[in-house]
Amino acid sequence: MVGVVNLKCDKELVGSLQKEHGIFKAYHMKKENWVTVGLDGIVSDEKLKSLVRMSYYLTSGK
Repeated sequence: MVGVVNLKCDKELVGSLQKEHGIFKAYHMKKENWVTVGLDGIVSDEKLKSLVRMSYYLTSGK
């Protein structure tokens, strides 16, 4: 069993992100705006932090 997190991303980045190991089409989310990231260590901490920041920015009230 592996933990995952769904993160909102810039639409233009979703396709290229899904080509990276550990990043998948979003599970139960709008696929063109979201990705699912495995939390098993394949995605680096820096990459994960960057994606979390982007997701927070895109989902927080402006």
